[in-house]
Amino acid sequence: MEFFDMISPTALSLPANPLPILGILASLLAWLFLKSFTVKNSKIDSRKHKSEGNEPFVTPLPNAILDDPTVTPPKLYRPFRHGPNFITMGIRKLGWDNWIEMDSYFLRYHDMKAAELKKEFHEHVKYVDNEATRDACFELNEELVRYLTHRYPKVYRLEGVKVHNSLTSESFAFPAATPDEALATSALLVQDDLVIMVKNDDGEYHLDAAAVCLPGFWRLKEKFRMSLDTLHFEAGVPHYAAKLQKAMNKFFQKLTPDKPVERNNFFIQLDDGLHWSHRMGDQQGTEVASWATANSRGLAVDEIHFRSERQTLRRLPRSNAIVFTIRTYFEPVTKIAQEPHIPGRLGEAIRSWDDTVSFYKGKSHWDKILLPYLDEQDKLQKERGEIQSEEANFPY
Repeated sequence: MEFFDMISPTALSLPANPLPILGILASLLAWLFLKSFTVKNSKIDSRKHKSEGNEPFVTPLPNAILDDPTVTPPKLYRPFRHGPNFITMGIRKLGWDNWIEMDSYFLRYHDMKAAELKKEFHEHVKYVDNEATRDACFELNEELVRYLTHRYPKVYRLEGVKVHNSLTSESFAFPAATPDEALATSALLVQDDLVIMVKNDDGEYHLDAAAVCLPGFWRLKEKFRMSLDTLHFEAGVPHYAAKLQKAMNKFFQKLTPDKPVERNNFFIQLDDGLHWSHRMGDQQGTEVASWATANSRGLAVDEIHFRSERQTLRRLPRSNAIVFTIRTYFEPVTKIAQEPHIPGRLGEAIRSWDDTVSFYKGKSHWDKILLPYLDEQDKLQKERGEIQSEEANFPY
């Protein structure tokens, strides 16, 4: 085409025998016709491909970990930074290989979850009995079994109508017979708590199904059926209306099945209760547990625990529900303070909180004990030269 743009037809002169040049012109015209036809069909194929792209998304299979994953120590998530720690959603892209993490704490978490389910099943497993939510419960179980049997084949295997866990010698019906069975089975297969948010007729996402056994200081019955906004307002999440509400609602509406994300947070807990913090109130009580009900009398630094959550969010492709996996990482603060850089960085992050964040995190219950201890450990690390090593990037 450039050739014909550069030379006008009047500049061409025919030789005495015009047949060769006419043959060339005919060939060029034929080439142009074919090119036009190919481009046209290419655009049609492109539109067709785009249309076919609306087919249901199939979750990619993860790469297998062939070794025993339970010999791996828990990851050292330390999601706090030097300097100001701002209130944000803090989401990061999630690779499909890393949807569910397993480590050496698996049996401890599993046994505690199993005990909680045996004690009060319907306090920990709930779902709204409608078609959309039932389907989401089954789909979550299907996605987990498909993922786990491919990611951790040394632990999980699917044979006929049973999924087997070699660590616990358990076998679960697959597919599950009922939604609550699907949720409970899913809960026992992983270390995470599981929450399903379903879009209701009001256009908002509601907590319409969950298997929550290790919440620390909230009860599923208190949060069940709440909308996304109500969950955050009731919990008193700092600056939610001003800084998070609009972005979070937009994110929930726009999230697609092919773009899972993860985020981390952390809390300071007054005791060692992974499943329930007894200093926050009675697990069997009716009063909503909060820092207003907390008992910090006689608190010692070796009782204080660092509680960090790794949350993943993904949209299920069939039911269109959004699933939270909530994996808790839980260690005595005296243990994590032995890690290079951590006591100084944690103390710096805590001191950067404004009054609203400090109230939400219960700072007044533990700061006079924890902060001097962190300062002391930071000073000792500097004297020993332990913080000369390279510091890990957020959220580690």
